[in-house]
Amino acid sequence: MRFPTRLLGAPLVYTAFLWAGFYVLVVLLTVGVAMFGTLRISTWEVATQIPRWLVLFIGVSLMREFLPLYIAHGQTRRQFGAQAAVTVVLYAPAFSALITLGYLLEALLYNLLDRPQTLMSAHLFSSPTQVPLIFAEYLVQGLAWMVAGTLMGAAFYRWQAGGVLSLPFGVALVVLGESAIGGNLRLPFFSSELGFDLTPGVTTALVAGLACLLLGLAMTWPLIRDVPLRNRIS
Repeated sequence: MRFPTRLLGAPLVYTAFLWAGFYVLVVLLTVGVAMFGTLRISTWEVATQIPRWLVLFIGVSLMREFLPLYIAHGQTRRQFGAQAAVTVVLYAPAFSALITLGYLLEALLYNLLDRPQTLMSAHLFSSPTQVPLIFAEYLVQGLAWMVAGTLMGAAFYRWQAGGVLSLPFGVALVVLGESAIGGNLRLPFFSSELGFDLTPGVTTALVAGLACLLLGLAMTWPLIRDVPLRNRIS
C-alpha cells in the first residue's frame, strides 16, 4: 500500500466531494432564507459546526479502516504510525482551507444579496474576510478533532468496548482546541458547555493546536505499536 495514495489521498478526495455538496446545500438554504425570511447572520458560520465531526470520523477511520488494511499488506506498525501522523498534519490545513474558502464564497453571495454577513460566535477573526485568522482557527480545530479521532479509533480497535476509556482523553483534546480559539464544546445530551479557561489568541491557538497534535499522537502510538489484527466479523 503506497503512501499517500490512499491514506491521505482518499480522505482528501472524499472530503472535497462532501464539502462541495454540503456547500451547495448551505447556499440553497441561504438563498431560501433571504427570499422568504430575514437573513442577518453568516449561514456558513453556523454550518461549520458540522464538518468538524467529519474530521473526527476521518481520524477514527485511519485506525479502524486503514490500519488493518495497511498492516495486512505488509506495512509495519511503525511505518503506518509515521504515515498516519503525516496524514493528520497535511489533512488539517486542507480542511481549514476548504472552510476558509466557504467564508470567502459566502461573502460574494452576501454582497449579491445585499445582506450583512454577521458573525454570531466568538472567533479569532472578526470579519469573514480575514483569511489568515480564519485559516489559523480552523487549522487548530482540524488538528484537535482529528487526533482525538485517531486516539479513540485506536483505542476501540485495540480494546473494542474497552475503548470507551479513551473518550475523556479524546474529549479533552477537542476541548483544548476549541477553548484556544474562543469556543466551548457542547456534547449531545449535556446541557452545559465544556471549556478550559484560556485567553483566545493566535499564539494561544497555535500552541494549543501543536499540543493537541503531539499529545494525541503520543497517546495513540502505544495503542497501535503492537496491536493485533482483528477479524472484521468480530
